[in-house]
Amino acid sequence: MFKITSVSRTCLGLIFLSQLVLNPMLGHAAVSSKMTTEHSKTDTAPRQNYTLDLNKLGHSRSQNLKGSGSQVVLGFGSRLDEIIESAELDLKISTSPALLETLSHLKVYLNDEFMQAIPYRKSEIGQSQNYSIKLDPRYFSSYNQIRIEFIGHLNKECWNPDDPSIWTEISQASTLHLNSRKLKLSNELALLPAPFFDKNDFSAVTLPVVFGEQYDIKAIQAAAVASSYFGSLATWRGSQFPVLIDTLPQQHALVFASNDNRPKFLADLPKVDQPTLQLISHPENPYIKLLLIQGRDSEDLLTAVSALALGNPLLSGSIATIKQITELAPRKPYDAPNWIRTDRPVKLAELISSPSELETIGRLPAPIKVSLRLPPDLFTWQSRGIPLDLNFRYSPTASNLGDSKLNFYLNDQFVQSFKLTSSGQEKEDKLFRIPMLDNRLFKQEGDIRIPAFRVGTQNQLAFEFAFTSNSEGNCMTLPAGQTKASISGDSSLDFRGFPHYMEMPNLHAFVSAAYPFSRMADLSETAIVIRPEASRSEVETLLNIAGHMGASTGYPGVGLTVTDQWNEKQLQNKDILAIQLATDLPNTLYGNRDAALLLDNSLRELKRPRYEKRELFGHWSSSDKRTPVVDISLYADGDIATLSGSQSPLNRKRSTVILQTNAIENFSLISKALLDPSSHGKFFGSVASIRNTDIQSFQVGDTYFVGKLPVFKLIWYHFSNHPLLLVALSLLLIIILAITLWRLLSSMSARRLNLDDED
Repeated sequence: MFKITSVSRTCLGLIFLSQLVLNPMLGHAAVSSKMTTEHSKTDTAPRQNYTLDLNKLGHSRSQNLKGSGSQVVLGFGSRLDEIIESAELDLKISTSPALLETLSHLKVYLNDEFMQAIPYRKSEIGQSQNYSIKLDPRYFSSYNQIRIEFIGHLNKECWNPDDPSIWTEISQASTLHLNSRKLKLSNELALLPAPFFDKNDFSAVTLPVVFGEQYDIKAIQAAAVASSYFGSLATWRGSQFPVLIDTLPQQHALVFASNDNRPKFLADLPKVDQPTLQLISHPENPYIKLLLIQGRDSEDLLTAVSALALGNPLLSGSIATIKQITELAPRKPYDAPNWIRTDRPVKLAELISSPSELETIGRLPAPIKVSLRLPPDLFTWQSRGIPLDLNFRYSPTASNLGDSKLNFYLNDQFVQSFKLTSSGQEKEDKLFRIPMLDNRLFKQEGDIRIPAFRVGTQNQLAFEFAFTSNSEGNCMTLPAGQTKASISGDSSLDFRGFPHYMEMPNLHAFVSAAYPFSRMADLSETAIVIRPEASRSEVETLLNIAGHMGASTGYPGVGLTVTDQWNEKQLQNKDILAIQLATDLPNTLYGNRDAALLLDNSLRELKRPRYEKRELFGHWSSSDKRTPVVDISLYADGDIATLSGSQSPLNRKRSTVILQTNAIENFSLISKALLDPSSHGKFFGSVASIRNTDIQSFQVGDTYFVGKLPVFKLIWYHFSNHPLLLVALSLLLIIILAITLWRLLSSMSARRLNLDDED
């Protein structure tokens, strides 16, 4: 329960000048919705210039438009504290040499408003060309879509609009140039989390965190909770949190200030007697906002941050004082908002932010894509697959659609194809199973299973419609209007019945999903251990990792523990993440085991296994694959950072992940690896080394298991690599059972004979 009191800024006598702003609206079409009252006719607002390539506009590769009427949509947002004044789209296009000039052209729309048509001239057809299209700033909004529609004609009397020779390609080198002007926002807490996080800004979040000189471990913990909160908002964008000590930031920032320890630029700020959140303008730049997280001491800072993360809907005004925070019910394992539910069927409508995401237009439209996250330890070994109840609708174009179809993909792998009929809606039940790591092709009772598919932590379902044109003799004609298709939001996935069980250590689960720490969404079973008097780089790494954990769960880590002491009582029931310099690593972190990877100043030691190739299918529990066969010891002074996982020395059911570097400045290597999704696939096993952009991983040493399995499945799983032993045990069990039954029957027979003799 939250009780928050808002106080007018006029009562506090602050030295900072407040900026007036009208109530912010979602759109930019009306400039006044985000602009402040101008104090003079001279416009001195800072300008920003952005250049977005095709990748930042939602497409990782060049876009090939096939067939007349095909289109591509480029999406991007604009920030609440900026207004776009001008924009220009630079298109680099290659065209088919078979196109007919003048009639073939491109149409460019901004938010469904026509901007410009680009005709194909005879001298340009079949060549690469550059075109610049100016976009009218009046039609920009908080989220924008540039739609490019291709109209292609052939120089034939009878021609097919889907002819393979009708194509044009938009190069990945195409760019969008935006010129924007900064706006002054009011000191209004109701704007939060903006401008510190703006959902319409699709770039990575960089949010500085400012401390006074004498910050302590509780202040660091409060900052870690704040980082996890903003990380949970950033999700796929990525987030990083530079640490400033007693330094005035030059962008939107969080400032932690207790009565006894605050940055010098806040020296004249009145002291507080309760946990407080306050939004102020930068003392030197009115376009920059600072969120002050204040308290009498560091404990109050933690309370204020929890209110920021959980009580955001209650905040308004320029100041809020927090009266009370009470946890009414603890979180449950695996209830992270970003993770799909496994206790009931989940509709596809629950996995999207807008119904339009399940719709598409055109005869060869872009695929409908749905992303979902799964708990990393979801046990799918030898599963019959994931039930998918699929329903879809589409525009009927003719009495016979011929080869029109819907193709279904999982993680870019083809799964199943459905033939479309003229009804416009699939009437038959399309209940089938998404297969997982199966080595058989099996079909029964309408369930479809395809071999060798893998469902991981982050997954994407893709539904690709393809419609044929109507055939009339030798000609192909276009249907009236646009062809539309949609996947019903009532279509559902069912992950019920899958237990949680995983072989550890597993560094891939850590870097991709912050597992095992993310098992509890509020990180209540996580402890992060750093050195006493930790450096700014170490604290920055801690905050970046906390943001990474929040991005995985989608929930702020209000239950996180941060400590600089190896307190066994405090850490016994926690999963431990240690951020340490190699020379300061406590021996107790390794327990009684020999470490597979060690750093000690310039001394480096690595134990390598016999087999080092990562196995995508199956598990690595056989000892010959992970037993060390080589021990290398050497001296080197170059940059290096390492990650190592092991069973907790304090609790066999808990895990430890250790992050080490040979120098303080090299902690940035770990942060860069976590922020780069393309590097996550390079991590696996129990140890990994990072040298600049090179990442190498190994599965070496002892493994252990977390989670629970039914007894029969547990036995079958662990003996699956030893079939002869399993047969021997089965025979032994049969013999024991036979002997037991023989003795039981013999005893019963003897008693019956004794009763007959007595009679």
